[in-house]
Amino acid sequence: MAEKMEKDAAELPGISREAEEHQLAYVIGVAQQHLVQARKAIREANEDLADLMEVYDAKDKEGLTLWNNATARLKEYKQNMVRLEKARKKPYFGRIDFLAEEKQQKEAYYIGRVGISGDDAQPLVLDWRAPIASVYYESGLGPCSYTVLSEGTHTIDLERKRTYEIENDRLKDYFDSDVVANDELLTKYLAKSKKNVLGEIIATIQKEQNLLIRRSPRTNLIVQGVAGSGKTTVAMHRISYILYNYKEDFRPEDFYIIGSNKILLNYITGVLPELDVYGIRQMTMEELFIRLLYEEWNGKIYRVHPVSQEAWQEQKGSTAWFEKLEAYCQAYENQEIPQEAIVMEKTGVRLMRPAMIREYLRDNPLLSMESKILMLNKMLYARYENVITGKVISFTEKERKKLDKKYSTYFGNGKWNGSVRTFYQDFLRAQQQEGIPIEIPDTSFDVYDLAAMAYIYKRIKETDPVREASHVVIDEAQDFGMMVYRCLHYCMRGCTYTVMGDTSQNIHFGQGLNDWEELRRLILRGTYDAFGLLRKSYRNTVEISEFATEILRHGDFPIYPVEPIIRHGKQVKVQASADTVAMKDAAANQIQEWQKNGYETIAVICRDETEAKEVSDLLQDTPNLMSYTPERSQFGEGIMILPVVYTKGLEFDAVLLWNPTKEQYPQDNGHIKLLYVAATRALHELTVLYQDSLTDIIGTEVPKEKHMQEFQTESLQKAKEYAKPVHTQKEIEQQRREEGDR
Repeated sequence: MAEKMEKDAAELPGISREAEEHQLAYVIGVAQQHLVQARKAIREANEDLADLMEVYDAKDKEGLTLWNNATARLKEYKQNMVRLEKARKKPYFGRIDFLAEEKQQKEAYYIGRVGISGDDAQPLVLDWRAPIASVYYESGLGPCSYTVLSEGTHTIDLERKRTYEIENDRLKDYFDSDVVANDELLTKYLAKSKKNVLGEIIATIQKEQNLLIRRSPRTNLIVQGVAGSGKTTVAMHRISYILYNYKEDFRPEDFYIIGSNKILLNYITGVLPELDVYGIRQMTMEELFIRLLYEEWNGKIYRVHPVSQEAWQEQKGSTAWFEKLEAYCQAYENQEIPQEAIVMEKTGVRLMRPAMIREYLRDNPLLSMESKILMLNKMLYARYENVITGKVISFTEKERKKLDKKYSTYFGNGKWNGSVRTFYQDFLRAQQQEGIPIEIPDTSFDVYDLAAMAYIYKRIKETDPVREASHVVIDEAQDFGMMVYRCLHYCMRGCTYTVMGDTSQNIHFGQGLNDWEELRRLILRGTYDAFGLLRKSYRNTVEISEFATEILRHGDFPIYPVEPIIRHGKQVKVQASADTVAMKDAAANQIQEWQKNGYETIAVICRDETEAKEVSDLLQDTPNLMSYTPERSQFGEGIMILPVVYTKGLEFDAVLLWNPTKEQYPQDNGHIKLLYVAATRALHELTVLYQDSLTDIIGTEVPKEKHMQEFQTESLQKAKEYAKPVHTQKEIEQQRREEGDR
């Protein structure tokens, strides 16, 4: 088969449709054979398990070992069958033809979602994550290169890049292009329903997305991406790429995926099996900090609540607040650890000088207070033993035991008897005494409380560190203030980060991130750490994108301009209703029309949970309406009624924005961003229904002089400056070469 592929490549520049159809039929046949073999292996594994149940007793150790091995084998077979089913359904989507300079011969490779090998183990289709596949996504025709870890960089002359449309085992169309998935093909994919779009993502990864996906997992990455730019797609494909190419260094359990709510997590991790990724741990930011509290958290007593919007809450999300906590912990440590000279009684020998103690504390800033106490005790006891064995002065047995105890636990017994919660409450009381009007939580905590307590645990109490993730992926990162990131950076030192977000979607304007400057300074410190910029939106039609951008123009904050794919649709509908009954009828009619048009995912977006519950009751007779359980809801087909905060990161075929009035959405920066989030959830159609007074954010035009020029220039200049490391191909290749040399 490899000879057939090389023969095809040798016939450049013309490869006939007949040859392509013959090739497709052959590869489908091979994929079908693999699938049949996989199903047979699963049947045999199930039969083995049945035999083990008959032969061995449940308590038999040998039988248990055999059972566990057979179960693991069955799990592996099932995961392999999922891969093979994907290969059988659509074996490939692209092809590259090139002249390999080292061999001086022409080669051709097909590229698909998973690799397919022939009977001779030669590749018929390359996995999209393979190193050479990067040229399909990144390189134009002509000389280019790709890097293989541990091998180095290979130079080729790319002569053809072909993209295929395959459906129901039939080659619908193909075309040759210098870029992957031009706007014409992208428009075809994006015009499909949300359910179908997910399956086409790998075929349409763009160059700027691919550069981010293939960055080393040993580096930190922050990505600013406009709504619909594929941030979540990049993050999930990045995990898949890392596990495929760095399998010796990273396992699924080395990753954490952090999201702002359960619906988002269910949505983004639902695509991981499609990417051949299993076993990734995913949690909300609150759950991550609870995990880092270990035994200090009692789930039967304590609970979590959302961040409130009171003015004093803004301080809790800031770097300044973290620094106050840091200073408070330092003062406590200085109080708890004696730093005066230690002179051994009877001998007059100075065991430790104050400068020595201070130097040790200064040189070990990452150790907890209790770890420092234990180590200082060891140092002191070693010096005491030297004095005892080297001096002629004798001690009675009673004196010796007393001295042993004194100098082995001089700085403390290494078991902190305090409570993290009480310590945190004491810290808050100290802030109150300084005039800060802050509430002190008792048994219910928000994410900033949890971050602070996790920091206190790590800073004061921990003596036996637990290994957590090696790489943390944070989606919708702009929702969390710097307090969260400073605590996370301290508690999970040694790991790297992929941080995805959009400051234009910071719905917690006073607490979240309105720019990336502080976070960039905190984590982008390495040579190849990078800031990426995704400006192109693949989600919304031009009409929806323009409507949403007009919302942002009402604010007085810098914004990143959106470049929508040229895909036109219906104008956004803004419709007034006389009363609630009329709104209900209008909503029901609109939803029914969308369902007739084949839209499978529909959202009714409300201002808050109270309104969402009321609207859910109002529309309860609507077919395919999902029950209103936002924290437990799974993204899927049907109609979801959600508060706007739960729609972060999600996208739907059609969206109905429910009653955005002046009262619900006053014209301030926070509500402008909130409304922008709601408006950018729709792939194809957006309808706004309201009664009484429509919010000025939608109802009034922005003056011409305020049309983004000054904001666009400021934020874009910053972004270009940050983004330079990611989009400089030379630096990417240098990084890959260095990793290959290792």
